[in-house]
Amino acid sequence: MKTIIISLLITSCISLQELPAQWVLQNSTRTGNLTDVVMLDSTTAIAVGRDRLILKTTNAGATWANVVGPRSDIYPWNAISFIDTANGIVVGDNGVVMTSTNRGKDWRWHHIPGGKKCFSVLHTGPYSYLVGADSGWVYQSNDTGNTWTAEKISKWPILSFFPYRGPVIIGIPLYALTPYSFCLRFVILPVAWSEIIIPQFQGLGSEGFSAEFCNGGGAGFIVGVQGDLRADPTILRKKMSDTAWSTISTGILKDGVLLGVSAPSANVIYVCGSGGMIFKSTNGGDTWKDISAPTTQSLNAIYFYNENRGFAVGDSGKIFFTSNGGGITGVEEEGEIIPLKFKLYQNYPNPFNPTTTIEYQIPNQSFVILKIFDLLGREVATVVNEKKEAGTYSLQWNASSLASGIYLYRLQAGSYVDTKKLVLMK
Repeated sequence: MKTIIISLLITSCISLQELPAQWVLQNSTRTGNLTDVVMLDSTTAIAVGRDRLILKTTNAGATWANVVGPRSDIYPWNAISFIDTANGIVVGDNGVVMTSTNRGKDWRWHHIPGGKKCFSVLHTGPYSYLVGADSGWVYQSNDTGNTWTAEKISKWPILSFFPYRGPVIIGIPLYALTPYSFCLRFVILPVAWSEIIIPQFQGLGSEGFSAEFCNGGGAGFIVGVQGDLRADPTILRKKMSDTAWSTISTGILKDGVLLGVSAPSANVIYVCGSGGMIFKSTNGGDTWKDISAPTTQSLNAIYFYNENRGFAVGDSGKIFFTSNGGGITGVEEEGEIIPLKFKLYQNYPNPFNPTTTIEYQIPNQSFVILKIFDLLGREVATVVNEKKEAGTYSLQWNASSLASGIYLYRLQAGSYVDTKKLVLMK
């Protein structure tokens, strides 16, 4: 670790340290394979897995507690999804489903008829869920899991749901990934699912495992393996201007499988996989940097709350956390991470209903103004209007009094000004 002594410019001679690539191994106290993880805010996360437990942390992974739901210790869990900081759902084997409305503190038991193995889930609205299961079955509930409708959209298991997460005018494209294809429909428009074969995953030993679109708008990414000649970690990308998914030249020389992807912004994307592999792009997927975690275990899922703070979970109970994006993003001053530059992050979730999280960072003490506007430029809310010390800040905005639509949020801190879009969809 390199220490920089600043004695000429700072009379108090403060010691600053550059932050190295950093993944901190968490003490989950579990040895079962973990399959999925989600973050509710910058310090709260919930992980699920084959050990039949639901683990939750509220202090960035320093400690984990088993949030035991009714009969949750009977069935293995495969996937988790939260639509906001309070409402979530987990799914597992034999059609077992549990939902929570209080940040994972308590869980309500449900069961999907047919008892199929549920691989994926998406919390699509205040009362609605999509569950992907074996043999291409998709189950939908619009009454908080009390009743379910079933539809077979493929002959292969549904491994991942990934909607477009940017502002749209008519409909939201929703994709369902199988190992060898994806199915597409639109959330708002009553259009049936259509299945498209993925050519890159048709060879021997080739398949896709997970997918996600960039938060706030941007490209979509599918991760997996191409196994014709070797176990080649594979990333597919589709920009909004593209007509098809194309293979990215990643420069990854390791053999292995990519199993998870998280895209907290249009520029920053993370992927994880076998042998502790974690790779990061800061330019929308054009180039990738190896920031792998110190483990030989497979990392099955990765989730970033913003561009810097995220968790990766995997086999043998492995949980890793980073607060600096796996690399240098600031300096450490007396134990506190100080950002190097001003930054306004994309809100999450987006679209949202009715609450969303906005995060920003400032490298020095500044008077901060954060306001919300409609598309006509009319101010609808003042969220922050005060002096702030250097640091990273996270806040929730509740838009329950506003109509559905596209809004703008603007951060002004000193001479720095940045504006981003957010989408309220009721």
